[in-house]
Amino acid sequence: MALLRAVNLGSRNQVSMPKLRAVLEGAGFVDVRTYVQSGNVVLSSRHRKPEGVAKAVGAVIREEFGLDVPVVVRTSNDLTAVVEANPFPEAAVERPRGLAVTFLEGEPDPARAAALHSAEATRECCRVIGRELYVDYANGVAGSRFTPQYFESRLGVRGTARNWRTVLALTEMAGLSG
Repeated sequence: MALLRAVNLGSRNQVSMPKLRAVLEGAGFVDVRTYVQSGNVVLSSRHRKPEGVAKAVGAVIREEFGLDVPVVVRTSNDLTAVVEANPFPEAAVERPRGLAVTFLEGEPDPARAAALHSAEATRECCRVIGRELYVDYANGVAGSRFTPQYFESRLGVRGTARNWRTVLALTEMAGLSG
């Protein structure tokens, strides 16, 4: 699974999903499927390492769309582990759109993650588990201090967020149980 950061946000970084599927297939990827317009791609690749897939997908996007956007890749096994590790199971059931998973480009420093955990406010909670950041936006995403910039500055690692419904839909698309 390849997750593109910051595509199709308003009029910025426009990427047509049908064209993206076509150019990725033309570049040798197979079983290319997309979910909604926010840069979620389930695919198979001859590349054996996620870093190779991310680099190849990023190169296609730069060449075909003229965009240099971060691409975060997770395997099917990774995605299963993300679902199983969810530290906020109640939020997943009660408000799946208010539970977000940020797929980080790398594992953050444990001290930075620990400091972030101790900085919780109101009912909002966050947990870093490996290369994922889980955020329970109990009061809603709008107006929250937990923004991508907030997390990036504290963790020192970029990522791209998806709500729990999208995570489960991608799990289903990848042929995994959610």
